[in-house]
Amino acid sequence: MNEYVICFTAVNPDDLDDAATERIAGAAQAIPGTRPRGRVLVDRLTRRIEAEFAIDVAQAMAEAARDGGRLAKEILLAARMPDARLVSMTVRMAEAPAPD
Repeated sequence: MNEYVICFTAVNPDDLDDAATERIAGAAQAIPGTRPRGRVLVDRLTRRIEAEFAIDVAQAMAEAARDGGRLAKEILLAARMPDARLVSMTVRMAEAPAPD
């Protein structure tokens, strides 16, 4: 298995409340197969959400992109932001751990 890091940006049509950051971070931790990476950034003025999570993929980058987009949307749904629209997503292979 290879670890891939998915970084996404979404825009929510509704105002974001004070708990939006915690809900996104909690959803990234609760959804099976995802692991939070980095911070969750929420800009209440622009209604933009940026988050990063990791997934394990057996095949290749295309599989990571497909699964990453689906999981990003699931994270938004679980965070009670069903109408948030993904506007950007990057997929990169995580760096291999240093040998012992």
